[in-house]
Amino acid sequence: MVIPMGEQVPLVKAVGLYKAFEGVDVLKNASLDLLPGEIHALVGENGAGKSTLARIIGGVHTPRAGTVQVNGRTVHFHRPCDAIAQGIALIHQEPLTFPDLSVAENIFIGRQPRRHGRIDWNAVHREAAEILESLGVKIDPRAKVRGLSIADQQMVEMASALSQHAKILLMDETTAALTPSEVERLFGILRQLRDRGAALAFIGHRLEEIFEICDRITVLRDGEIVGQRLTKETSIDEILRLMVGRPLAALFAKDVKHAIGSIALETRRLTCAGQFSDITLQVRAGEVVGLAGLVGAGRTEVARAIFGIEKIDAGEIRIGGQAVQVAGPRGAMKKGLALVPEERQRHGLLMPMSVWQNTTLAIVDRLARFGWRRDAMARDVARIGVKRLDVKLRGIDQPIRELSGGNQQKVVLSKWLATKPKVMLLDEPTRGIDISAKAEVHRLVSELAAEGMAVLMISSDLLEVLAMSDRILVMREGRIVAEFPREEATAERVIAAATGQVLRE
Repeated sequence: MVIPMGEQVPLVKAVGLYKAFEGVDVLKNASLDLLPGEIHALVGENGAGKSTLARIIGGVHTPRAGTVQVNGRTVHFHRPCDAIAQGIALIHQEPLTFPDLSVAENIFIGRQPRRHGRIDWNAVHREAAEILESLGVKIDPRAKVRGLSIADQQMVEMASALSQHAKILLMDETTAALTPSEVERLFGILRQLRDRGAALAFIGHRLEEIFEICDRITVLRDGEIVGQRLTKETSIDEILRLMVGRPLAALFAKDVKHAIGSIALETRRLTCAGQFSDITLQVRAGEVVGLAGLVGAGRTEVARAIFGIEKIDAGEIRIGGQAVQVAGPRGAMKKGLALVPEERQRHGLLMPMSVWQNTTLAIVDRLARFGWRRDAMARDVARIGVKRLDVKLRGIDQPIRELSGGNQQKVVLSKWLATKPKVMLLDEPTRGIDISAKAEVHRLVSELAAEGMAVLMISSDLLEVLAMSDRILVMREGRIVAEFPREEATAERVIAAATGQVLRE
């Protein structure tokens, strides 16, 4: 039972927070309270200030002005462990795990149970298993995190937060990489925590999830709070209007017509032991082929194999009708392939480097003369790329880590477009980005197809797959199990194929 809000005292109260990076305000006079027994949504476009607000409360950033109160007492956090000591746990958008340590070590990092002065590994593994079981997650506590999917890494972070008995959870895009069943399981945990009196802040872009799980919604735009609504008293349309500050119809372009040409990419019985088998598919010039399926079905591994990252045990790849041997990513690029990876921060960008350096990473050799990179030319390429994709930034010298997730994704796309590919492999291209940036990515994909590019798009967003694809291939347990032309594809059919269910027409 949720306690009426008028009778509650906030566990956390932020008042008049300001934050600037290199003189640019990203949060302006933001005030927020997190109540016990409530799940409170923070929504807004990428760059609106949601994550910055959460990171101030979570001790990652120090505000330029304003205060944070916990249980009615003003606190000053200088680092995340200060917030953790106050019962505040921040779960980031991108998993922050130690890949070479085990699941159990990640859950209890720095806080391992001890016995006689030594780490009690039996207790570490036992307690980790108990927490994971409470989450309904089947993960071996002894397994290395490096081998886990994004979804499972998020669950490890969730388990770590619960192990600290946090009463205040700040969740930044925690559901972005989860399947519908995993999201529902997570929501069950969140409801349990709420009913036990925890205060939860939930940052997300999927408004259907917001309206399912959250009790109250705060909307940010351009660093300012522009509205707050009780979920039961508002609508998705109203929240979208507050978020974007302009008519919704302006966000979405009409379908760009594109002619389907000859086969640009083909695989024949492609097999990678333990990952996928007998993958036969075709993508034609000017065609967008969606690759759907549950997390773990093998979709990402197929894209990585085509791009030369995963070793192929059997089968054939054909580009433009010719059988080819793809000798690693460099060889794939020479054959006109480009891969936008699922994990942009880990596999798509070099976070300490600038926007222009990241934008031109894939074409450094083309920009070099006598072994020296021509920076002026590289900067010109970057300016053209960020302008085409409308990347919101102070300048091309800005460190890529300071950009929002959506703008980082645009830089990844710009980097690969600079290679002028014939085939684009997109792995979760809109994961963790807002509705406006998602619409821009959709528009770009349609334009690329209209220009004759072949696009293979992996997405866990079923509505996105249905809207963008000319054909949809469905994978389950490492195999392609169904194919639907656009006019025959429905959400029910795709889900049934992905889960192995028989759909009764």
